[in-house]
Amino acid sequence: MIHSPTTLSQKFWITNGACHANYAVVFAQTIVKGRNEGVNPFLVRIRDDNMKPCAGVTIEDMGWKMGLNGIDNAKLRFTQVKIPRENMLNRINDVTAEGEFKSDVKKTS
Repeated sequence: MIHSPTTLSQKFWITNGACHANYAVVFAQTIVKGRNEGVNPFLVRIRDDNMKPCAGVTIEDMGWKMGLNGIDNAKLRFTQVKIPRENMLNRINDVTAEGEFKSDVKKTS
């Protein structure tokens, strides 16, 4: 589940997010069985086939900028957006079908 409960946990300055993107790569804290497994990337659908925001996704244009106003930057907020575990970009870390976090990286703490 992708969730951004605070202003600081929202995703800011997402290029092509305000008008054009259907998907976003979201780097998010990964909590598995109550344990924080660090930040991992996920592929998250943000718009449906009709370009409407998906359930739980709020998309806002970043507004007027001092430069590069032709670039469509967005602010994204996620409210309990369910995604399949297969949407984790899992080259290094993964969550198994049994719900276990696996990593090739050794923890130092």
